[in-house]
Amino acid sequence: MIHKLLNISERVNIAIHALAYIAAAGRNASVKRMAEDLQVSETYLAKVLQPLVKEGFIDSKRGAKGGFTLAKKPEDITAYDLITVIEGPLPLNACLFSHPICDDKECRFRALTADVRAMMEGALRKIKVSDIMKNFKDRAND
Repeated sequence: MIHKLLNISERVNIAIHALAYIAAAGRNASVKRMAEDLQVSETYLAKVLQPLVKEGFIDSKRGAKGGFTLAKKPEDITAYDLITVIEGPLPLNACLFSHPICDDKECRFRALTADVRAMMEGALRKIKVSDIMKNFKDRAND
C-alpha cells in the first residue's frame, strides 16, 4: 500500500509535468505528442491545460503548426501557482481529522495544520517549472 503525505491530484500532477514538457520543448508542443510522452489521454490533457491558458501561464495556437507555448518564464512559475490554479487555494485552519468533533478555533491540531500549511506553501513556492523541465529535455525535443 502506498501512503501519501500530501494528496496532490492527478490533474495537478499532469499540469506540472505538462508545463515542464512545454518549457523543455522551447517551441509549440502538440497535445498529441505531449499526451503520448506523458502517457495520458489527449482529451484529458487538453482539459487540464484549459485553466492554465485562461490564467495566462501558457498560450495555445490552433492548426497544423499549433500547440502550446509558455506565456511566462519557467523560473517564474511555481508548483504552488499550478496547484492553486487547478485545485484552488490550500485550506486555511483545516482540521487534522477527517471527521472533526470540536469547532474550537484555538484547537492545537488546527494550529499544527496551519503551521504545516505555511511550510508546505513555502516549499511549493521554491519549486519552479525550470527545475522540473530538465527531466523532459530529451523527450520534448525528439
